[in-house]
Amino acid sequence: MQFIDDEATQSHIEKAAKWLTGNHKPGLLLHGTVGNGKTTLVRAIGSLIGVLYESLYSDRRKNVLAVSALELADIAKNQPERFDYIKKAELLAIDDVGTEPSVVKVWGNEISPFVDTIYYRYDRQKFTIMTSNLSAEDLADKYGERIADRFTEMFDRIAFENYSYRK
Repeated sequence: MQFIDDEATQSHIEKAAKWLTGNHKPGLLLHGTVGNGKTTLVRAIGSLIGVLYESLYSDRRKNVLAVSALELADIAKNQPERFDYIKKAELLAIDDVGTEPSVVKVWGNEISPFVDTIYYRYDRQKFTIMTSNLSAEDLADKYGERIADRFTEMFDRIAFENYSYRK
C-alpha cells in the first residue's frame, strides 16, 4: 500500500507525536472505520521507539511487541507461557481489538485473554497501544462498564474518521 500524505494522516501523526512526547496516559487507542491507517501508524510508532531508544539510550533496540487481539486469544489458549510474556511486555500493541472471542476455554476453565491483559497493564500503568474498528460506545458494550472505565483512564484516543485508503 502506498503512503498517502493527506490532511487526516498529518492530523493523526501530529496527535500521536504529542502523545509520545507529552505527559499523557500510558495507553493510546486508535479507533475508527476500516482501512484508514490505524495499524500503519502503530507500526510507525513502534519503529520510531526502536530507533530513538537505540540511538539515545542504549546500543540495543527496544521493540514494541505487536499482536492482534485474535492472536492474543489463540496464544492464551494454546501457549499460556507465551501469553504471560505478552501480557507483561514492557511495550505492547494490540491490533483489531473487538475481533477476538470474549472467552476461551483452557483446560476446562474459561478465561478472557484481552480483559486479563488490560487489567494487568492497567494496574501497572504499562505502555499499551490498541487499534479497533469499534467506537467507544461499542467497546463499552462489548467489554462492559468496568473495562470501559479503565479505557477512559488508561488511554488517550485518536479517532480515525477518514475514508478507507484501500479503495
